[in-house]
Amino acid sequence: MSGGGLRTLDLSGKSWEQLPEWAGEGALSDILAAVLPSRRWFGSKSRSLRSIRFEAIVPLDGGIGGTIFLCLLWVSFAEGPGERYFLPLGRGRSGEVLAAGEIARLDPPSGGCALLVDGFYLPATGRGLLREILFPDPARTGLEALRTAALGRRGATVDPDLVPSVFRGEQSNTSLLFGNSLMLKGFRKLVPGMNPDLEVGEFLARRGEWVPIPTSFGALLGKSPEGDPLVLALLQEFVPNVGDAWSWFLSRLPRVLSGEDGGESLDRLVERLGTGTGRLHRALGSDPSDPDFAPRPFGEQDLEALVREIRERFVQAGEALESALPGLPDPVLSRARTFLSLGPEKERFLEACRGGGAGGLCIRCHGDFHLGQVLVTPEEEVVFLDFEGEPALPLAQRRLRKTPLQDVAGMLRSLHYLSLSVLPESTEVREATDRWYEIQSRRYLRAYASVLSGSPGLLPPPGALGRILALCLLRKALYELQYELDNRPGWLGVPLAGIEALFQSPPFDFGEVP
Repeated sequence: MSGGGLRTLDLSGKSWEQLPEWAGEGALSDILAAVLPSRRWFGSKSRSLRSIRFEAIVPLDGGIGGTIFLCLLWVSFAEGPGERYFLPLGRGRSGEVLAAGEIARLDPPSGGCALLVDGFYLPATGRGLLREILFPDPARTGLEALRTAALGRRGATVDPDLVPSVFRGEQSNTSLLFGNSLMLKGFRKLVPGMNPDLEVGEFLARRGEWVPIPTSFGALLGKSPEGDPLVLALLQEFVPNVGDAWSWFLSRLPRVLSGEDGGESLDRLVERLGTGTGRLHRALGSDPSDPDFAPRPFGEQDLEALVREIRERFVQAGEALESALPGLPDPVLSRARTFLSLGPEKERFLEACRGGGAGGLCIRCHGDFHLGQVLVTPEEEVVFLDFEGEPALPLAQRRLRKTPLQDVAGMLRSLHYLSLSVLPESTEVREATDRWYEIQSRRYLRAYASVLSGSPGLLPPPGALGRILALCLLRKALYELQYELDNRPGWLGVPLAGIEALFQSPPFDFGEVP
């Protein structure tokens, strides 16, 4: 939406600086209701939006551009629960703001500015939010700055003349880059409570143990009407990189499978993924005194809960897949029918997995671990991002401690996706990709387990390890199946192939893996 496609906000008789007084009159809410569903970060595009209400408006000094207003919006829908969003509002000039930041025309123009814009696209907003974290004003109401131990150790500073730029690769959040040193991640959809990304970053910064994640320096918090914390923005170290691991592998794997490249760099990165995952889990399970992070045993009740969740996901995925059958292409249709006919085989599989018993520890995990959440540095090291957990789960569930094998399963499933995404499917190609996936899975697991060999008890004992991993792999594949049904039906064959392979050859025995 740009230029002539924008609606007009009538400012006749209104002062921009008094926006909190007139924002609730209706015109602005109506414009936002029309615009928000078109934004990439708006999560409920398929639902019918009913109304938008301003819950809170906090002014932020925007310098010569005038006040920027940090708005908390409550969005109601025709059906289902409402959602809360964070939207800074400011004024901009035509040609100076990216089209993705334009919201409406201002008539008459205000302060020489003709556009109402998403404040994240104004440099003054980024500077103001950063200033609030680095140099918090104790007299300010409506905002609270949280500063981690790493900020004191590193003394993060920024050139006040540096113009922040919007990172264009994100969807659910909006990040601003300050040169090659800092990244400010703005959260759009807000859930009351501590954001896991902030919580994990703060914990690891406090522990002081090196793990391959961006250092967290601080955050800016607001409050819900009920007084619960709302994480608005997170300040982290910016990690120079050449892209995410998914893209990195995808650009190189075809040459490896065709024999044009020996694949040593891919082998090395897979090993670093395993080592990094081990370091991460070792650090997350290192403090028995922290009430939010202290490890606890993965017991029989946890094992039963995991099996119960898988059964529920089987039912949900089966019903959705049955409805989708008429529109599926032949190769996927065959796998879908195989899945739907599992029946008793499914129960035999689950019973075999339960047969090894429980064991190991439950810790705070990444929760949504895959190659797209990994940066590759110019030196081909790996850095893990975004500890918010599965976006479809409520915050309370994302904060639960789980077996670390759920993260391991997430990365293995991502490698499987990769192996089936690089070349058109044929018998010969399928054999090569299956072989590559099997080799890399074992390489990843060996590197992971070698790091944790010095942390006895974190992983289940050998008799249970492969069986619990099999359950975690099945759980993740069922999640993927539901996701693809809802969003990318063309990809359905990947999770279906993964489930099929898992039933044919479950990882009950790691072989060479210590």
